[in-house]
Parts: sequence; C-alpha cells; structure tokens
Amino acid sequence: MIFEGLRRTQQEENSECSINIGLAFLLWPRYPFSGRNMKRACYVVLGILVGNLQWVSAEEPFAWNTLAKETSEVLSSGEAVVLPCRPDEVGKEDIDSRFVSVAKLISGSRERIWEVIHDKEDAEHFLDGVLESRVLEESEKEIIVEQRTHVGGPKGDYLYQLRHRLTPHTRSDFTYIKGEIRNVIGTWWIFDGPSADRHLVVYSLHIDPGVFAPQFVVKRGMKKSMPGTILSIQREVQSRAEKDDEAAEQPEDQD
Repeated sequence: MIFEGLRRTQQEENSECSINIGLAFLLWPRYPFSGRNMKRACYVVLGILVGNLQWVSAEEPFAWNTLAKETSEVLSSGEAVVLPCRPDEVGKEDIDSRFVSVAKLISGSRERIWEVIHDKEDAEHFLDGVLESRVLEESEKEIIVEQRTHVGGPKGDYLYQLRHRLTPHTRSDFTYIKGEIRNVIGTWWIFDGPSADRHLVVYSLHIDPGVFAPQFVVKRGMKKSMPGTILSIQREVQSRAEKDDEAAEQPEDQD
C-alpha cells in the first residue's frame, strides 16, 4: 500500500484525539454551573474540543516520510511511481478519478526544480511532448501559457491556453482557458525528499482530447508518458546544474 505509513499515523492520532475529547467532558463537572466558573469551564472544554476538531478535520499532509517502505524504495531507485490519488486527496473518501498522478525523486534544489518546471518559453526544447510554448501573460502568482503538445487521439497534437496559479517553489495549479482540446487541468507539486538535495516531484494531470478519445485509453497512455515528462524535468535540472558548475570553474578574466 503506497500510503500505508500515513494511514497508520492517522489511526494512532485519531485515538489520541478521542482521549482528549473524553478528557474535556470529564473536566466539565469540576466546575459549578454558575458565574465566573461556568465561563472558565466553557473556555477549557471548548478550547480542547475545538482544537481537536480542527486537527481532526485538517488534511494529513502528503510527505516523503508517510509513504510505504516499498514505495520509497522504488522512488529511491530512480523509478517513477503512479499514485492512487492526488496528494491533496490523501485521507479523503472522494477521489477524482479523472486524474493520473505520477511521483519521482529529482536531485537538485527546490529553486532550480521550480525554475525548470516553469520555464514555459523554453519548454519545447527540453520537455517531452511539448512542440510549442510561449507565455502570453505573467505575474508573480499567475501566468497564462499557450502550448502545442502531442496528446494522441485522432488529431495527434493540440494548441491550447492554460492558466497557471502559482505557489512559488511548492505548487502550481493549471486550468484550461481555450483551444483545440476539450479540457486540460492539473497540478505540479514539489515536496521535500529523503535529503536536502533530493525532492519529491508529483505531476497530476487530466486531459480530455474530445469525443473520439475514450478516457480509459487516454489515461492508459498518460501512465506511460507522464514518467517521461518528469524525467525530462530531471534531465534539464541536471543539465543546468552542470552548466553552473562549469561556469564556476572557469577562471575570471584578468585585466
């Protein structure tokens, strides 16, 4: 089970939460139901209850140390893993089955990985499947990109525009604006990995080329192609790091 460790942690913490809620109700009879003590009792009990209820309803974060041992071993070997759900769906009952989510460890700084993922002007030169790419609008928290990508289906490649909402160095959610395809939505995540120089990158994607491309066929193809997309990111991160190292080794010009 990919999230076995996470589920075990949730069970342990839910038990602790139940104990704390029970403690809150045990404390209630210690205060007379009148005056200032009544008010203090309310604060004590509600403080414990609200704190625990907020904690119970909060999402347990997807993280490297919550993955099952078998999954972390596969990722550590350099392979990509198809996840059973998006990272923000872990622990939830409702899973959006439209998405395919793929994870892979990438060596490099968080800043460099983010730089490569969001280099939309040069994406066609290093990103597998991207034929054309250009930025139409750009701000600190949002960019609008026009791309032509090879998707498959009866047409093969499609031109479309996407809006990317950015949480720098952590997450980017993109949604469809318009184009020759029915729908494209997804998310890039960058999580901490097993060491400071290795990060867990997750790519979650839904593509709907149109009526002549059944979703089960599209998703089957995505599970084969998406690991290659993340591998393209990894190679570009490594290439840029090597260029930086070479530049640093070059002697400075003497006057």
